[in-house]
Amino acid sequence: MCTSITIASKEGKVFFGRTMDYNMGMFGEDPGLPMSIVTIPAGVEVQSQLAPWTAKYAAMGVATKGTVCLMDGVNEYGLAGDIQVLMECQHASAEDLKKRNLTAVLGEEFITFVLTHFKNVAELKAHIGEYGLLDQPLTAGDLTVETPLHFTFVDETNAAVVIEPTDNGAFKVYDSIGVMTNSPEYNWHLTNIRNYISLDNMDPKTTKKVSERVSLEPIEAGTGYGMFGLPGDYTSPSRFVRATFLANHLDAFTTADGINQLYSVFRTVMVPRGLEKEAPDNPFSDYTRYWAGYDLDKRELYVQSCRGLTFTAKKLDQNLKEVTYEDIAISNLVQRVN
Repeated sequence: MCTSITIASKEGKVFFGRTMDYNMGMFGEDPGLPMSIVTIPAGVEVQSQLAPWTAKYAAMGVATKGTVCLMDGVNEYGLAGDIQVLMECQHASAEDLKKRNLTAVLGEEFITFVLTHFKNVAELKAHIGEYGLLDQPLTAGDLTVETPLHFTFVDETNAAVVIEPTDNGAFKVYDSIGVMTNSPEYNWHLTNIRNYISLDNMDPKTTKKVSERVSLEPIEAGTGYGMFGLPGDYTSPSRFVRATFLANHLDAFTTADGINQLYSVFRTVMVPRGLEKEAPDNPFSDYTRYWAGYDLDKRELYVQSCRGLTFTAKKLDQNLKEVTYEDIAISNLVQRVN
């Protein structure tokens, strides 16, 4: 269960972020695979379980330590993206993809593949029809995984797409409204959000006359009632609606405040530990393992792990010559006053 959101400042600068909600440990809090910030320079050979490729463009993001399988990231041209679970995802065999003249890709490698191959959303849309999702698991450490996934990408012009492998491995492409969550498919979310067309950020101030005998006054001067009925649970459809309406009703903000504004919206969809359990005897919870926010103009990443309040920030370094890995802080470093 994850959420991604895109917002833009008054100056037109774009900020993109995501929550990574999962039932597997990423920072030593539960069994799993450790996460780190990985930087992939342009010109290096990117190792793949299919065929290695040479990175045309530098990219940086969050990945399992020791791999180049980005969960989310940004490249040197300001194209950013992330992966999320989509149960309707379809894979295809190598033979089937070959018959349709589609180049096979692995879902777990797809963010890395796109960010190191394409400059922007327009270029990606022009070529996405050449690829298909292969039904081959990815091996990482002692784990073998084949996660059902879909993907979102946004560039520094604020063009954005959602890409879903729901055509027997081939990709369907949707113009994004700036938010993505998990299942159902994206076109379902775009239909469902119409059920909330009455929501806005204006508090009702006037008396509503229901009948000759009933007139209703706003409670507490109507504060917050413009968003009355906004879903508050953590299901994918509810998070989609909540993120969409909140992100699109923010006050206009300057570029300097972009990361702060982005994080403020994400606080409404971060899942606390313990609220999403599969069974009473399962000790693990599906919850927000980390938050990542990207300043696309600066090619800069901010990460907050589930282990602490501290943020780790890094700017994409285009002068590197080899793949690098850096730890993400898990501390609660805060400024204390007497």
